[in-house]
Amino acid sequence: MEPSEFKSQSDPSDNSNAMVLWKFDNPYANYKKDAERIFVLDGYTLRISQKLTEKIDITKNTGNIVWDGAYMLSKYLVNHVEGRGRKKLRFLELGSGCGLVGLAAWIKGGYVVCTGTKTDIEHTRTNVEKNVELVLSQQQQRMELEVIEMEKARRARNARELLKEDIDVRVLDWRKLPTMDLITDPMHLNNSKTFDIILASELLYLPELHRDLVKTMMYYCHGKKSEVYDTNETRVLGIYKQRGLGEDAFFEIARVLGKFEIEWIDTSYWTNLHPILETYDDQLNHSHEGDNPPFKAYEICKENTLYEKMYGSVCQTLEKELSWVGCYHLQLLLK
Repeated sequence: MEPSEFKSQSDPSDNSNAMVLWKFDNPYANYKKDAERIFVLDGYTLRISQKLTEKIDITKNTGNIVWDGAYMLSKYLVNHVEGRGRKKLRFLELGSGCGLVGLAAWIKGGYVVCTGTKTDIEHTRTNVEKNVELVLSQQQQRMELEVIEMEKARRARNARELLKEDIDVRVLDWRKLPTMDLITDPMHLNNSKTFDIILASELLYLPELHRDLVKTMMYYCHGKKSEVYDTNETRVLGIYKQRGLGEDAFFEIARVLGKFEIEWIDTSYWTNLHPILETYDDQLNHSHEGDNPPFKAYEICKENTLYEKMYGSVCQTLEKELSWVGCYHLQLLLK
């Protein structure tokens, strides 16, 4: 909604009586179709550019805009995902799009690789580079203004200084993973290594890519000899909205082909959806089964103490933090 104004009838050139429609913090204002969207994550302001001039459909340009799931996964990351000790969590984001989720993981102090195809990776790179500089500037201002308090807080919560070199943007095609002879490819395992957490936001709308997506997740999972946190587990944390596009088929492939374990958290059915969350869905031609599609989530096995340290009590926090999301699903796969 753009600011509108009307002029005094006595003087058409006089803007002194102009009226700007209320937008800041207005719950009824829709920011989803702005060329630049502003998000605040962990106290840092991000400015995410969207490419609105190109037509978006199920097969192209889906990474041009910030989907609702990306915001929800970003919020979950900054609120509930913590590292352990002085070791950095290694994040791989698949299908980064506008880069919001990868930036959220970086803000939490992780090492992050954002990925996408050759056709959309420059949009990701532009957003990441712009916002890394923006966040580093804000970090510097914090340190200059509150250096003593910041240092005390940093030691207290074992926080890390954010570094530019801890986030990267690379091309990755799920259908053409680097082979043994492509050792110069930055995403070859010899170069990229494996990852602690793989992020997957709004990626399940093309069933023909589910098998390739699972293979990609398997490729970057820790092997049995991994020494990260003394565990062999890589976690895939993702989110998707049930649009009737065959999303559920992904999980059967993940179980059978990927040998992944999937554990769901039972949640109630959400009825009063936030009205703004329905933006863009018409461009994917989705449909729902029933009037109240469920919000479903899952967690790792409760006896895993590493999970409790990293994620806290998901059962208690999800309902409190995400109760208005509607039919989103959170997924956590274990390798």
